[in-house]
Amino acid sequence: MKNPVFKHGFYLFLTILTITIHSCKVKTADAPVPTKQVAQQVNRPLSTINIPISLSIKELETSINKQFNGILYNDESYENNNNDNLILRVRKIDAFKISAMGDKIKVVAPLEIYVSGRLKKDFFSMFDQDYGIEKSKDATFKIDVAISSKISVNQDWDIITKSETGFTWREQPYLELGPIKIPIGSIIETIVNNQISDINKKLDLEITRNIKIKPLANQMWNQLQAPITVSERYQTYLKILPEFISLSNITSDGNKLDVNLGFRSDISFIVGMKPDVSDLKPLPKLQQQTRIDSTFNLYFAATLNYDYATKLAKEQFVGRKLSFDNEKQIVTINDLNFFNNGNKLGMMINMDGYFRNGFFKKKFKGTVYALGTPVYNDSTQMISVKDFDFDIKSKDALVGTAEWLLKGSFRKGIEARLKYSMKEEIEKAVITADNALKNAKIPNIKLDGKVEKISPYGISLSEQGIQVIIQSTGKLKVGVNKLSSN
Repeated sequence: MKNPVFKHGFYLFLTILTITIHSCKVKTADAPVPTKQVAQQVNRPLSTINIPISLSIKELETSINKQFNGILYNDESYENNNNDNLILRVRKIDAFKISAMGDKIKVVAPLEIYVSGRLKKDFFSMFDQDYGIEKSKDATFKIDVAISSKISVNQDWDIITKSETGFTWREQPYLELGPIKIPIGSIIETIVNNQISDINKKLDLEITRNIKIKPLANQMWNQLQAPITVSERYQTYLKILPEFISLSNITSDGNKLDVNLGFRSDISFIVGMKPDVSDLKPLPKLQQQTRIDSTFNLYFAATLNYDYATKLAKEQFVGRKLSFDNEKQIVTINDLNFFNNGNKLGMMINMDGYFRNGFFKKKFKGTVYALGTPVYNDSTQMISVKDFDFDIKSKDALVGTAEWLLKGSFRKGIEARLKYSMKEEIEKAVITADNALKNAKIPNIKLDGKVEKISPYGISLSEQGIQVIIQSTGKLKVGVNKLSSN
């Protein structure tokens, strides 16, 4: 009969051996890379860049006078116009004078009116004993025709004119029939009114041809979209993305027409590679500008590159043993790397470790992924990460291998150390951005901005790094070297 002590000792040995063999087995937890998410865009308030345009009244006057010369209207038949028994000829006798007030252009046209009236025998014989079948009387008068055209621009950039006509006689027109003077001013005005529409149409055509707002707007729209070099040495650029364009009411000081183009734009300051603008956005429909707003918002980003964040994190974690729960849980991080995943900061973690429970020692190794939300603290100027946790596929991989990592101690320990100072980057960005507007070079335009307030606006993740968006609010003046429609 075998010794009972030996028998129990043998079973104990087998148990310890089994536990030892089991504990030496390393389980692997390799998770796939998280599904790539799209980052949500940070909606930023737009700024208005107001660009004034002046349209010369003198140049408009010169151009119009070139188009109106000599005889402007000629009716050589008594039978025309429903047998009105009148011959009418309108001739320009002096240069048209053009003035402006508010949104109206006034054209004063000095004209000579030649009129010949035909009278039948019976009526004519009352004043003249010289009988004949028919007789006519003619006369020449001078008149100033004043045409007032109200100017507006529709959403398709068409110049719209609405004209009214008035008359000022230099001398009252009469036809002398013997001893009788018959006033014919009202007759001539009626006839001129009927024919002046042709002159009005030609005049409106000249006004719209000379007031070229759309080409100027399109030119500036395209120019603003081109990256503006602030410093080639430091690779700094001002990027303006116009979204809408508006037009103020047309006004005048008598010598010129003034109008204000407002470009509602996103203005940002870029450091690094020059922004590429391969496809220019086309000029949109015009909006009416209710008020002129000179407030601007200049945005710039202080960036924490993923490579730099990875370098700092490796100095903290790689090769070091992290212990939890009275050293029952031991983790060694072998490698890590940061990346962006939509609005989340991702971390790849390659690690191994074990969990000790009495005689049991569960070992594991593998690569998993965790995601967290980057946040910025304005008072400390620090970036930190909150809600740091394994993504769903990594959680699945850890179940049955190292599920104790899911309890939170490991994740919270990592999260607590993910803090990065942005103080130096923000100070540099503020100084550089403050000079950006003064050094911005746009053809014919000089920007002069004064920053009044700087505050964090948000945080975003690009392919290169974590960006703290800083908003600079102030006043923006726009100087125009020469910008006219002619």
